[in-house]
Amino acid sequence: MKIAVLIAILSLAFCYRTPQFEAAQQVIVQYAAGHILEAQAGVPRQVVVDVKFKKAFEIPPQVFISAQLLDWSVGLPHGFMERVSDITTTGFKLSGVAVGPSPLYSLFVDWYAIYDPRIQVVTFESTDVKELKTGQGERKVSYTIEHNLKDATNAIVGLIGCKHLLTNPIVEVKVEQVTPKSVTASARTYWQAQLEFVRFNVLLGTDQSLWVSPAYVFYNDPASSHPFVKRAPSAAEVQQTIELPKVWQSGPRVPIVTLRGYDVERARNMRLQYNKVVLESKLQYNLVTWWDTQMYGVFHQAAIFVADTTYKIFDPDCAELFSECNFKGDSITVCDRIPDLPGYGWSKPIRSLTVPVSRRLYLFNKEKYEGQRTSFIANQQCMESITFSFAQLQSFEEEEHPVLASQ
Repeated sequence: MKIAVLIAILSLAFCYRTPQFEAAQQVIVQYAAGHILEAQAGVPRQVVVDVKFKKAFEIPPQVFISAQLLDWSVGLPHGFMERVSDITTTGFKLSGVAVGPSPLYSLFVDWYAIYDPRIQVVTFESTDVKELKTGQGERKVSYTIEHNLKDATNAIVGLIGCKHLLTNPIVEVKVEQVTPKSVTASARTYWQAQLEFVRFNVLLGTDQSLWVSPAYVFYNDPASSHPFVKRAPSAAEVQQTIELPKVWQSGPRVPIVTLRGYDVERARNMRLQYNKVVLESKLQYNLVTWWDTQMYGVFHQAAIFVADTTYKIFDPDCAELFSECNFKGDSITVCDRIPDLPGYGWSKPIRSLTVPVSRRLYLFNKEKYEGQRTSFIANQQCMESITFSFAQLQSFEEEEHPVLASQ
């Protein structure tokens, strides 16, 4: 009896979690600071920064990063890499890597740590760039990456690594397709540019959690008089304004901007940044270059994440029974079967319940599979008050009849 009471106490304790979110900017390295990425020439060389969350997460979050500022020397080969590792409930490690012997001056990163089952981050890196490493003219290679976000419909991609081998630094990454099982992204270059590897991360979301803009291109002809191409040594900024669907114009929103790539004059240092991100009824941000850099093209994208802390996150492996509507009141979890609910300390009517994806919950109004059977394959927010004595959870792959499945 004591064991049964203990199990009941543990079962009644879980209930549900709510999403957690934190975002900030992190300087990995900065110009003229004497760090090894600009002062040394060994390859590869890296700087690792420890990022600590202001408030600990209940579960290690997904972490998405965006290269907010890039600055390196003109010498070839050159490029950069940014990497997230060792994610815990209290923080993560953020690395900046110089992939060529020429100086890498500055790397600034915007990061987004998210615990929400409607969001997933996938990171991809490949040296299998095929024709991007040779040839000339426009060339593109596509990669299909599996993910676990079954309801994914939207995705934003950010370039977080690339190594340039020849002529202009030119690269673009783009999301081509999102399916319930995979996301397809492409890497592209053109002219006589050549790449040795690409690295990017993709933030996936559902229709309710993530709005994503089209993949934008800001381009200037090399012969134009635009300040990104022709100006005295100084900074140049271009504001981007994005109209938002009305449903995304209010609420707990977080703006996200990414650089998907660039096209830079080969005789100038790489200098590119976005800043002054403002979200009101519209989303605005600036694309920036400075000193003598000639920037022909900037590939960018924007998104809005719904940081809804009222969203309820239930156990992904177990069903949960609640004594009140809207998943409130006392609760008990069912991960396999409970042959005698009253014996486990549960004698309340059931007013709402949750069911994990690809599972079926059976409830009987008598013990040992007897009496009236009711089955559920989806969450029930509010039900007529019903008392049950037996509960079993099984996957769709198991046999249909719970008696056979239990024997």
